[in-house]
Amino acid sequence: MENEETKPIPEWVTADTYLLVRQSEKRVLGMIDFRHTLNDYLAEYGGHIGYSIRPNERRKGYAKIMLALCLNECRNKGLERVLVLCRADNEGSLRTIEHCGGIFERSTIEDGVEHLRYWIQL
Repeated sequence: MENEETKPIPEWVTADTYLLVRQSEKRVLGMIDFRHTLNDYLAEYGGHIGYSIRPNERRKGYAKIMLALCLNECRNKGLERVLVLCRADNEGSLRTIEHCGGIFERSTIEDGVEHLRYWIQL
């Protein structure tokens, strides 16, 4: 997904995926996707960045670390700001985004679920 030539579906955007791994256990704790650009769907419902932490590893600060590191990659790709969304009922993700500089723009509804849209200036 990192190169235009290797995308499996033409409508998809190029992206990088990073894994957070606890080396001592060889266990994946989380993952984060950085989408280099936005198509119409991502501009409304997905954003530049999506992440997830293994449920039993949440509330340990891993999402903040992953998002901060990913924001550095966004800067390296030349982005000046990124869009990040989270479900309105996901307090942990909301706090993570705000901790990393997210400024609330507005909410949006997809399939009956409210999502909050945040922009992070790089």
